[in-house]
Amino acid sequence: MRPLYLSPIGRGGVDFGIQNITRAVRGAGLQPELLRLPEFYNFAPFLIGRGLPTRWWQGFDLVQGRSRIAFALRASGLPVVTTVHHLTTDPDLQPYGTLAQRLFYRFVEARYDRLSILTADAVVCVSRFTQQQVVQTYGRTDTVLIFDGIDTDVFVPTPDMQRRDDGLPPSTGRIRLLFVGNRTRRKGFDLLPQIMERLPADYVLYYTGGFQGSETQPPHSRMIPIGSPDRNGLVRAYQGCDILLFPSRLEGFGIAPAEALACGRPVVTTRASALPEVVDHEENGLLVARDDSAGYAAAVQRLGEDAPLRQQYGTHGRAKVVRLFGYPQLAAGFLEVYRKVLA
Repeated sequence: MRPLYLSPIGRGGVDFGIQNITRAVRGAGLQPELLRLPEFYNFAPFLIGRGLPTRWWQGFDLVQGRSRIAFALRASGLPVVTTVHHLTTDPDLQPYGTLAQRLFYRFVEARYDRLSILTADAVVCVSRFTQQQVVQTYGRTDTVLIFDGIDTDVFVPTPDMQRRDDGLPPSTGRIRLLFVGNRTRRKGFDLLPQIMERLPADYVLYYTGGFQGSETQPPHSRMIPIGSPDRNGLVRAYQGCDILLFPSRLEGFGIAPAEALACGRPVVTTRASALPEVVDHEENGLLVARDDSAGYAAAVQRLGEDAPLRQQYGTHGRAKVVRLFGYPQLAAGFLEVYRKVLA
């Protein structure tokens, strides 16, 4: 079976999602091909056919793309599978985007999503939250739930579950926090300085550069940028922190929390959208109300001052990710979808 995945280069978790699918189904014996397209096609997917060679679909059994572009793949005549990571029509997202983003989401991307979701042969949602959104917004009820996948052979804890000292740049911090994501309001980046102000002076926060915006001075004296690490560097960063702090306001799944749990690290995140499907409150992390800086700080300090609890949560989190979010589950889910579509 040869699936063809088309994916314009992106700036977030969706970009990693298609790479995880490709690796997972290849490991299960399929022969997928991932065709990366220029970023431009994220905004004008209806031009995809014009930018590809004649009969670009030849030799493949089906084509797959995210809901922003999948409608444009029907020209192949092959079965089309689309994945829905989150819907930008979600009212909870609107306050956290720029005016340009809100206009694009409402008048452009919403139409792309609608066309893809209503015409695809199979619609895959990465969380129950996203699945419910698709039903409420577009009325499609036959979607398939396949959680985003994590390579649990790469994202692993240290042998003794202890923090590795060389995973992050040196600092005087006793407790090392990590934030992974774009520096956007949707991800809650603007809350980080407020949270740090409420934490003891020996707590430090490392944060990734993300994909959006230029590098600037750290917004707080105890925040340390680490740029945009590659996959191996990201694993070292997770292994080198004590807690992942992820105050995101809206997630279709939550790749960063799942990766941190796979590395045996507890997570402090938001009780909203799909995040409670990834992080189990009082079992592998702590959930806080959206925008509650004091609540995030209290949760972080509770874990920061209790090393046995951090290890207990990390052990639970690792087991959960292996059981529910690993590549075997990801591949098995898509193989079943492909068999039904091709039948």
